[in-house]
Amino acid sequence: MANGGVRDFTSGNQINGKAPNEDRRDDSFVRKQRIAQHRKSLPIASAEKRLVEEVRKNDTLVIVGETGSGKTTQLPQYLFNVGFCRDGKIIGITQPRRVAAVTVAKRVAEECGVALGQRVGYSIRFEDETSNSTRIKYMTDGLLLREALLDPYLSRYSVIIVDEAHERTVHTDVLLGLLKNVLNVRSRSGNEHLNIENPKANSSMLLGKENDAQGVSVLKRCQGSKFPPLKLIIMSASLDARVFSEYFGGARAVHIQGRQFPVDILYTTEPETDYVDAALITIFQIHLEEGPGDILLFLTGQEEIESVERLVQERLRQLPEGHQKLLTVPIFSSLPSEQQMQVFRPAPAGFRKVILATNIAETSVTIPGIKYVIDPGLVKARTYSAKTGVESLIIVRTFKSTGSSKEWTCRA
Repeated sequence: MANGGVRDFTSGNQINGKAPNEDRRDDSFVRKQRIAQHRKSLPIASAEKRLVEEVRKNDTLVIVGETGSGKTTQLPQYLFNVGFCRDGKIIGITQPRRVAAVTVAKRVAEECGVALGQRVGYSIRFEDETSNSTRIKYMTDGLLLREALLDPYLSRYSVIIVDEAHERTVHTDVLLGLLKNVLNVRSRSGNEHLNIENPKANSSMLLGKENDAQGVSVLKRCQGSKFPPLKLIIMSASLDARVFSEYFGGARAVHIQGRQFPVDILYTTEPETDYVDAALITIFQIHLEEGPGDILLFLTGQEEIESVERLVQERLRQLPEGHQKLLTVPIFSSLPSEQQMQVFRPAPAGFRKVILATNIAETSVTIPGIKYVIDPGLVKARTYSAKTGVESLIIVRTFKSTGSSKEWTCRA
């Protein structure tokens, strides 16, 4: 057809002078450019060389970086690029929540231009997206603890990054205690630290007496091997660096500045007797009176989230037809992974999202498009009663540091 006229698209021929494959290549190129520009704009980008050098010089490093600084996605890539995965070693990054492990792994795989499960993957309970070629692995802290039962020296790993360490979950605290011992063992040259005559002593030191038999088996397989020093990085957006630094024998602490977004903070003039009803009123005030932008409402748990979701739908039906374009999206830890991913998908054209979240959305994940955050100032926290010996979940007021983290979730 003359002059590059329209041809059948399904045959792979040209449309208006351009082949379909060219359109796809153009889209891919634009996406890669956008990702590259985003990575360069992150606050951590200016500290790349300094961080790599600090990791090389120190076996243990504490990094405090504000939410949105890029530490969770970028640091593993920096370390991979300078050779920390030579000889098939893995950079492991632990998260306290499944949703963070999954979403961050997907983002990093996209930034690297690889399929998820190849160079970049994740492991959570009942779900494993890794392969023999995986070198950057995101996982829950409980998953790494289970790996340590089979491999007490974590010999597959060159670097372990414990992210969101400030949450101090039981798994995180136990993991940090274990890693402290692994660091001591692997920091010594060769395998002279192994008690060849009595390998049980080594496994007890790492795992406790109940794992002696398993530990002995692993140690016998490991004898004659050499373990390079393990690098441990402890990261958080709101961490008391001094506590962790002292626990690890004066470990070096590094601070990374975050983006300085203008944030307007508005308070209620009087305490609210019914904070759920007050939050609902605020949602609809924003929806009807304010400009575009998604809303994030922090609630205490699944039951409260499901209740508020029903109430929002009921009140929406009472609005005129043109004002009903409000999409509720819940996120809490027991929600299946695929449903948790809904919060990261943009709302349909003309709709506003209102995300109903527990503190899972506080620091672990970055949700795009949020302009308004409603925080009643309450959270469900695990407490232990020394009198009864029982652990329970109760609703308490949030700390000031927690409120600061929530401010920086406004990243439209």
